[in-house]
Amino acid sequence: MQPQARPAEGAEATVDALRNSYARAVAVGSETELDVAVAGGGVKVRAADEELLEILGRAIEHLAVDDLGEPELTIHVWDSMDDPSATPPLPEADPDGPRGAVVYFELDEFQLAYQPGLGQLHAYDARSKAAWFWCRDRHSLPFWEPSAPFRQILHWWFAPRGVMLLHGASVGTVLGGILLVGRGGSGKSTCALASLTSDLLYAGDDYVAVGLDPEPVVHSVYASGKLVPGHSKLLPHLPAASFVGDESADEKSIFFVNDAFPERMCRSFPLRAVVAPRVTPGKPSFHEAPAAEVLKALAPSTLLQLYPARPAGFAKMADLLRRVPAYSLQTGEVIDAIPGTIELLLQGLKK
Repeated sequence: MQPQARPAEGAEATVDALRNSYARAVAVGSETELDVAVAGGGVKVRAADEELLEILGRAIEHLAVDDLGEPELTIHVWDSMDDPSATPPLPEADPDGPRGAVVYFELDEFQLAYQPGLGQLHAYDARSKAAWFWCRDRHSLPFWEPSAPFRQILHWWFAPRGVMLLHGASVGTVLGGILLVGRGGSGKSTCALASLTSDLLYAGDDYVAVGLDPEPVVHSVYASGKLVPGHSKLLPHLPAASFVGDESADEKSIFFVNDAFPERMCRSFPLRAVVAPRVTPGKPSFHEAPAAEVLKALAPSTLLQLYPARPAGFAKMADLLRRVPAYSLQTGEVIDAIPGTIELLLQGLKK
């Protein structure tokens, strides 16, 4: 990350420039909207182009509501494909920097993150309850963006609401579920997606929201799932991939779970345990694990993917693991047996 103390124009001028850039995009596009309820809050996604909303709205359309009322957050979405003049003023950045480099700044209640290598900008103004997502070209978005859109904005918006956007997967029942955490290749996605043929409900894979008060609760954010292409062959029940990875460690296949399993999607359930899976031979089994060990599986991947990485975020994750038990899950070799093993754990954790 490349921090920048403040925008040269100031926060208010930057907000005005973002509004003007969005208005220019609307003038040549076909503005459309999607209303969703995310973690108990109403969000209106307003896009300058219908195609762009189709690309980025698919992962959150399972949270759609008919009567939103006054939105608590409005996200404005556009690109510069049809009109280069709709490009917002962009922070200075090293043109030769890493592809994933981020220029970040905050001032008063305004935050902005710009990724020059990806051609993306996220901004949020808490005072006006407004946010902006701009990309250079809707057809050049990295494969992961449509699977988890607006995550940086939601991360900022969630924080004062006492909600964390966490890197993890979650399945369960209306009575409670588990949060599966770990770095890539740990098996959390396979465990979550394998559960779609069982009675377990699916809250998400890769990112979910977790609130702590009055009790820990998991909130679904995205209806997508990501798997290494080779692993997807082990789960033939999955819908056709919307993006097929190239078998490299950097690319995964993307699936939209609500396409084939709308009845398995859920909005939220109580969180009963945090679980760190580990790919092992034999039969799947659970074992109690030290909270510190499971925190190590959760915190780094979350803190490194969202900005800013503040100590308070780590403290909230530690608090979560003081409130619910921690387990390790040996996945075993029989994937079909994993959902039943999770159900047995949940039966033992019922309150």
